[in-house]
Amino acid sequence: MEAIGLLIAAVLTLMVFSYILGDNVLFKLAGHIFVGVAVGYAIVIIWYQVLAPTLTAGNLLVTAPALGLCLLLIFKILPDQGALSNMLGSIALAFILGVGAALAVGGALLGTLMPQISATTALSLNPAHYENGDSLAGALQWLSNFIMIIGTVGTFAYFTFAVRASGPLGGVREIIVRFWAGMGRVMIIITLGALFANTVSARVALLVSRLEFLAGFFGGFGG
Repeated sequence: MEAIGLLIAAVLTLMVFSYILGDNVLFKLAGHIFVGVAVGYAIVIIWYQVLAPTLTAGNLLVTAPALGLCLLLIFKILPDQGALSNMLGSIALAFILGVGAALAVGGALLGTLMPQISATTALSLNPAHYENGDSLAGALQWLSNFIMIIGTVGTFAYFTFAVRASGPLGGVREIIVRFWAGMGRVMIIITLGALFANTVSARVALLVSRLEFLAGFFGGFGG
């Protein structure tokens, strides 16, 4: 059974690599198989870890509203939707979008912005606060803290859309905000470059692992 699994994995890998020769039927078939397996795996996980435990929990006060919203979503996939079915399906969809938006805003605020602000305010630029303030390690730590503070303040300033303000100090404020926004833009570009490099390295590592798999498979087959 293990040998059959290895054979299927090797064949699918070669089918994916056939895209090097151009878009063809084998590559499309491999893509369809991957999507089908992923959807099937997701359905099994959802059923056994979400739906089945919820339906068998025994607490109707908790399961009934969720089950009702799931049933209302069926109206959104009907081929011929009337005013009533569209309204019923929109109720569940609006609830899902509202909860999703609230979770996204709360997660961004409590999981990203507040921890970043708290960590930035805890940084110190005083070398006396470092254990090795007079050594190279202390200098590198000071430089790291300085870059973190500049990058955080600049990134927040980059998303300041209303720059010009009325009054005699409006021009000064505009200059300050634009300066910090420029620093934030540089930090965002560096961050996106690092993320892109990380993505490329991950893809290269995946390619190397599949090539090693094929080499080991055909080497063992030949032996």
